[in-house]
Amino acid sequence: MSRTAVHIAEPQIATTPKITVCTHPKTKACGAETIYQGLMTEARKLNIKVDVEPAKCGCSGSCENGAFLSFPHMGVFYHKVKEGHIPTILNETVKQGKIVFPLLRLNPLQSIRGDLIWEKNTGCIMTMDPSCCMVEVAEYLIKFHYDESCGKCVPCRLGVQKLADLISAVRSGKAPANTVQEMETLIKLMMQAPYCSFAGKVSHIILSILSNFKDEFETHVKEKHCPAGICKIAS
Repeated sequence: MSRTAVHIAEPQIATTPKITVCTHPKTKACGAETIYQGLMTEARKLNIKVDVEPAKCGCSGSCENGAFLSFPHMGVFYHKVKEGHIPTILNETVKQGKIVFPLLRLNPLQSIRGDLIWEKNTGCIMTMDPSCCMVEVAEYLIKFHYDESCGKCVPCRLGVQKLADLISAVRSGKAPANTVQEMETLIKLMMQAPYCSFAGKVSHIILSILSNFKDEFETHVKEKHCPAGICKIAS
């Protein structure tokens, strides 16, 4: 059987590099707002073209590894960034494409989802793409962990699957009005389960997403609308 050639479009590469910064009302301790403003000021001073944007993040105010920066065009995160690092970041990373290794964030979670930082101890979370949908991120993570579960105890076998079903319903616009409250109750039960630490670990990251981005979940449920325009909401 003859086959028709299929044209594959070349990947679109952004002409202007982008930096996202973990600006958040609670990030005052790490000086993220100063970093954010400093990057824009120094870029203008050095005449370096770069887009500096606030990251989509949730912060508990107790993170010791900020400020966090991401470089979507390179696919890397920096952490523990201080004001004095700004000229080096602009000249080395933005202008020359070099990684400043002392600042490079090597996150174990990146083996699961490379565009996400999650601080397990503090619950802080940040995505590389400010336009992503956090409901989609939650669904990806819960389904990944469901496949990793041994399924021997009830919280993992039933709880994780139930949570995955609820999040999928939210994404599709088929979730009832009380779904967010049901998710919160289920997560608390899973975290208190005495025989399954895996279920508690899985539910902890979903709780961080739900706590910091509850408005996105509520918009999906109540308004049948995905703010990021990613989810296919049933009409």
